[in-house]
Amino acid sequence: MIMNFKAAVVQVTSTARVSNNLTKCRQFVEEAARAGAKVIGLPENFSFMGSESEKQSLLGQIEDETILFLKETASELGIYLLGGGFPTKAPSGKVFNTAVMINPKGEEVFRYHKVHLFDAVVGDGFPYKESNHTESGEKVPEVIQTEYGKISSAICYDLRFPELFRALSKQGVDLCFLPAAFTVPTGEAHWHVLLRARAIENLMYVLAPGQTGTHDPHGKRKTFGHSLIISPWGEILAELDHEEGFAIATMEMEKLSEIRNTLPSLNHRKF
Repeated sequence: MIMNFKAAVVQVTSTARVSNNLTKCRQFVEEAARAGAKVIGLPENFSFMGSESEKQSLLGQIEDETILFLKETASELGIYLLGGGFPTKAPSGKVFNTAVMINPKGEEVFRYHKVHLFDAVVGDGFPYKESNHTESGEKVPEVIQTEYGKISSAICYDLRFPELFRALSKQGVDLCFLPAAFTVPTGEAHWHVLLRARAIENLMYVLAPGQTGTHDPHGKRKTFGHSLIISPWGEILAELDHEEGFAIATMEMEKLSEIRNTLPSLNHRKF
């Protein structure tokens, strides 16, 4: 396993225009790769963030173009690339909110359907009822073994369910992505503290690429931004504010082992 390497998270303001979104994502992924990042994550809804009617009419295009983009980008840049959430067809006629990771050879090595769907009223004037159009996944994310350690990903609202992350820690996860399109009210209240808590209690790196800004012409859908990379000790290693771009930090796997040996709480679990 490679002991020290750089990882990055990308932050964008996605819209309903798939090609524009992917062009922008490619720019930031290339910049992060040039800065030395070997593992890079894109946020939830990175390739499409529009209305449900637009999503349904464009579903085949979104899925096909997104997968092709991820495979080409990962292989051309020689990186592990996480597409942190995009719609794929579900047997029920709804869609899955799907995260996919591609390896440096352009091969899909990870696929996860978001389990916890966001049905909530948060006071920002936008109706959130993800279950109306999205099918819930049924499985805990897998943990994949790479030369950069054991990697996995949850998606957005999953952050509020610590049992999911405990299940990942039982599989020995070292780096866990949490791609998101977090609302502004909940982001201001809970984003930083929940991400740091998940990192601390599971002694893992947490990489959280997020959406930021206003996403529709009427200004109704807004996201919090503040993409983060957090150490297993809960330190914020890198953070963006509200701007588009990427954040990058060094993952120190020897330090991760040292923390786990010094504070072996994962070995003391009773349940």
